[in-house]
Order: sequence, then C-alpha cells, then structure tokens
Amino acid sequence: MTNPPILQSPWRLPLFRRLWYGTVIISLANQCERLAAGWLVLVETDSVFLTAASFAIQKAPASLSAPVAGDLSDRIPRSRLLAATALYKAIILILLGAVAYADTGQIWPVFVLMALSGIGMSFETPSTQGLITDIVPREMAMRAVAMQSTGARAIGALGSLGGGLLIAGFGVPVTLFSGGGIFMIGFLAMATMRVPAAQQQSKRIVGKYIFRDAAQGLVMLLKLNVVRTLLLTAFVVEMFAFAYSAVMPSLARDVLHVAADGLGTLNFMSGLGAVIGVAVLSAFGDISRKGMLLIGVTVAFGCTLILFGLSDYFLLSLVLVMGVGAMAASFDALQWTLLQQHVPDDMRGRSIGGWMFVVGFGWMGQLALGAVAEFIGVQWALAAAGALVILTGLVAYVLSPMLRET
Repeated sequence: MTNPPILQSPWRLPLFRRLWYGTVIISLANQCERLAAGWLVLVETDSVFLTAASFAIQKAPASLSAPVAGDLSDRIPRSRLLAATALYKAIILILLGAVAYADTGQIWPVFVLMALSGIGMSFETPSTQGLITDIVPREMAMRAVAMQSTGARAIGALGSLGGGLLIAGFGVPVTLFSGGGIFMIGFLAMATMRVPAAQQQSKRIVGKYIFRDAAQGLVMLLKLNVVRTLLLTAFVVEMFAFAYSAVMPSLARDVLHVAADGLGTLNFMSGLGAVIGVAVLSAFGDISRKGMLLIGVTVAFGCTLILFGLSDYFLLSLVLVMGVGAMAASFDALQWTLLQQHVPDDMRGRSIGGWMFVVGFGWMGQLALGAVAEFIGVQWALAAAGALVILTGLVAYVLSPMLRET
C-alpha cells in the first residue's frame, strides 16, 4: 500500500507566486493611501468625526458596487480585473496628491476622491480570493489564503511605517504620489499574469444582466445557512470592530500624543500582528473546526480592542494593537476560507462580492464611532465597540450550531 501524496505548498505553484507578488504590491499602495489621507483630513479639519468620516466615505460605495464587482469577477478573467483596478487606483492617488499639494483649504475634493477609491477597492478582494481558488487546489485553499493575507499585511505594515516617516519627512503629497507609483507597478504585475483558460472559473457566467444577476447572486447566498451566518457575523464585526482604524489618527495625536510617524508605527504594529495572526492560522493547515475557531477569534477580537482602547501609554498600545491586528486578520482569513468552501465553484467571486457588500456597511460603524468619540472620548468609544464584538461572538456560539460544527 502506497502512502498518500504529501501536499505541496501553494508557493510551489508559479501562478500563485505571481499573484502573491502582485497583490502585496497593491497592499503597499493601499496602506500609503489610508495613512496619508487620514492624516490629511485630521490636520485640515482637526475633527475626530470628519477623520472617521473620511474612512466611512471610502467604505460606503462598496455597499453598492461590491455585488457587481463579485459578479464581474465571475465573468471576466480576474487577473485582468485586478490589473484594471490597480491602474484606476493609481489615477485616484495621483489626483489626491495633487489636491494635497494645491492646499486650497477645501476638504470636499478629498472626500470625493476617497469615495471613488472605495469603488475600486470593492473589486480587489473578490478578484483576489476568487483567483486564489482558481489556481490553487481546494485542499490547499486555507493555506493559500493565509499566505496571501500574510504577505499583503506584512508589506502593508512596512508601508505604514515607511508612510509615516515619509509624511514626517516630505509631507502628505509626496506620500500620495509615491502610492500612485506603487499602484502602477501593481498594474504591470497583474497585467502580465496569464491564467490558463481551464482555470478561469469566470467563463462559466454568461448572463447578460449584470446588476440583476448580482442581486440574484446575493439572494442565493443568503439562502445558504452557513453562508448567511457568516455574512451576518461579518456585518456586525465590521460595524463595531474594524471601525477602530477610523479613529486611529485621533487616538495617536490626542491620546498617545504622537505625530504622523507615531501613527505609522501604530499601524505597522497592527500590521505585524496581522502577519503573526495569519501565519499561525496557516500553520494549522486544513483544520476541521474552522467555524468554532472563527467564534473564538471574534471574542478575542473584542477583548483586545477593549484593552487597546483603554491604554494611554504609547509603548503598551504598540503591543496591544498587535493583538487587535492579529484578530482582525484571522477573522477575515477564516471568513474568506469558509465562504469559498460553502458555495459552488461558479459563485466564488460572488460569495466574496456578497461579503464585500455586507462589510461595505461598516461605514455606518465608522461614522457612529467617530460621533461617539466626539462626546465620550476615543478610548471609551473603542471599549464599547469591543464589548459589542464580544457579545456578537457569544450570540453566534449560542444561536448557530451549524457554524460551530463547520
């Protein structure tokens, strides 16, 4: 009797390596945008609420464009869609840099460009996750998702640190222009990627009515029990937990008393925690109780968010934000893996598009967190958000036996 073959690492697949390189470059540019745009709004307006609103305005369009993005990623080659998105985002960042350089004192152009950026961002995740499951065998899907997420978050962490130093040394416009240039590199990387036709699941979708088919795809997802539970959990956690990034600039400046380089360091440590989180997740391999692990990660996410929110010591906050980043990254990776494994092959892109649609409503949480922070302070607002996330995990455990057993 022969022994079963040893599973190869996804890294040994040339197409996966090419995808990994392209997506980590795009992640680096995204971090430059997020850090520089948030700091620009805080400095120009001196408002916690408006800074949070600048993050929210980027999320809001995704609630409309994400289902369409997911549907399109099931229709056309996903590598081409990623390339087009990178080129689009490069143009947005160059325009943002021009607005910052002009220094007109008007903040509305920044909000408009951030909203347009959010539309482009809604195409990134479904295309990336769908492409991973196109080119990687199903039994290696979780490891591949974790490896891609690890790389993207690692380079994103370095981008946060470098972006903060770049802002401190050369200003916001240079940082935004640099981000645009990095997006152009990502465009070239994805535009030259060639996926064999046999591995392009997108060719299975031939319907003519994109908006109608996107809506029907979302309805179909909600009829699947485990998928419905995952989407509802993602909706709540995105609202109350992931909104923390929207008040990070204010927390850095007003509570921890650090400048742009300090904010960059906080984001770097969050990204480092994310890398550690998904690396540990990848080390588990194809574990059988992913649903139960997701519930545990959700509760831990809330706990670390409370501790981070209540800290007013910079060095302690650097350690605690690593925990927040680790739980955030693990939550996303588990969500993507479970979604991909509980839908038909020809709905992979739309499953992530549906997820993007749901989390796209997180802008409401960012606005709410910013408004609450104006009245009771950033620290207590974050602590309250963490408590709600813990409650969400406990409710999912009690009310969703199918998720526990998945």
